[in-house]
Amino acid sequence: MPYSFIEIERKKNWLIVLVFIFLVLLYFLIAEALWLIIKFFFLLEARVFEVPPIFSIKELTYVFLISLIIAVFHWYLSTKDMLNRILELLCAVEPDPKDTYHHIFKNIVEEVSVATGGKKIRPYVIPTAGLNAFAISDFKRDAVIGITEGLLARLNRSQLEGVIGHEAAHIASGDSLLATVSSSLFGIYSGLLEVVKRGISHTRRASRGTALLLLIFIVLSISQFINLLLNMFLSRQKEHRADAVSVRLTRNPISLAEALYIISRSWRGVGQIPDSLAPIFIMSPDLNRLEESEGLFSNLFSTHPPTEVRLKILLDMAHSDISTLKSGIRNKQKILIEDGLIEIKEAQRFLCPQCNQPLGEILYEGAPVFRCHFCGGVFANRDVVPRIIIREDFAFNPSIERLAEIVLKTYSQGIKAGNFKVVYKLDCPKCKGKMVRGFFSYGYPIEVDSCQSCQYVWFDKDELETLQFLSERFKLKRDE
Repeated sequence: MPYSFIEIERKKNWLIVLVFIFLVLLYFLIAEALWLIIKFFFLLEARVFEVPPIFSIKELTYVFLISLIIAVFHWYLSTKDMLNRILELLCAVEPDPKDTYHHIFKNIVEEVSVATGGKKIRPYVIPTAGLNAFAISDFKRDAVIGITEGLLARLNRSQLEGVIGHEAAHIASGDSLLATVSSSLFGIYSGLLEVVKRGISHTRRASRGTALLLLIFIVLSISQFINLLLNMFLSRQKEHRADAVSVRLTRNPISLAEALYIISRSWRGVGQIPDSLAPIFIMSPDLNRLEESEGLFSNLFSTHPPTEVRLKILLDMAHSDISTLKSGIRNKQKILIEDGLIEIKEAQRFLCPQCNQPLGEILYEGAPVFRCHFCGGVFANRDVVPRIIIREDFAFNPSIERLAEIVLKTYSQGIKAGNFKVVYKLDCPKCKGKMVRGFFSYGYPIEVDSCQSCQYVWFDKDELETLQFLSERFKLKRDE
């Protein structure tokens, strides 16, 4: 690290003080603009044609004091418990101790934590197929590194180490604290703008009330624009520093370059990850041309540097080039899906709903499920199934492909919820309640038995594999 942690904290503390001063000034400008709008609006309503002085020391003092109080209140609400609020907003969860993918992720976070001086870092997982990672921290020196299920499924261990090293660098340098504070502070304006937009749309006739809302909308838009500039100022250059520190931690620039290339070619979570949280992620969820260009305009209006520039710097460190990188990236080698079922233990308390035999707990694509060794059925938590669908470790037998084709042909006319009668067929192995027979989702016409009480799903033999196959085929078509 270029500085000691004490020097880093001093530097970041000054920047955070500047952010607070900026917040006070921003509220002052907004409050003064709103005051002037309201003052002249009421003068027009009262038909008072004598124009008072635009500014007065007394009014400016009152406006400043009100702005200071609002800014302090805003700061307090935004920074209080900000880590848990961001994690809740992202639907992030702690790693499943029985999941092999999650276990590897947790181990890498612990290793990188030791390499950065023993700072305690908590790992979290976002249950989405998008490829991205983030780092956040607070004033209590609590820190979190999060990663999406999609990224866990697509990257190998060395690539994951590069990404986690990058995020740990943000935490060690204090950049994550600054980004967390700014994202938490300024995410509120998008919500206010939506409220004003709805107010304008509901006011059908042109009136002075509509004009007032429009002026407020313009003021809030300008404030959000200024906030966006601040986030971008705090965000873009720190990514280059974090890339460099990650290479120092892992001694492997190629792995981080491969990870960035894979992320850049995939869906990063736009639509699921709020735009206001883009600065905390390794790549912006929203892909646009401005992010991938250089120049003064791009530097001002982009949260992250261009991927091409980041890759070039990393590849220069490794004395390599982009063509070599592309040819070197290989998908994980797949094996037949039956070979991927690793038994953990017998779970005597769960009995198969079909043949009343004990279910064994296994790892399926690294995720914990229960399987009947007699009929081949699988009993899984509904939250675990999306992990299995995202991951692509194993190949499929030709019989699964044929079964998937039959399913698609059978339901080629489309699926409508009203066309099927609810059937209570099996007893839930966990809570003994009746399970409902129906489609797992209407996107993939695979019939399963679901328990509405404990949120577990029963897949008969080959149903889970067929669901996986259809999902992977859809992803291949989308990528093409």
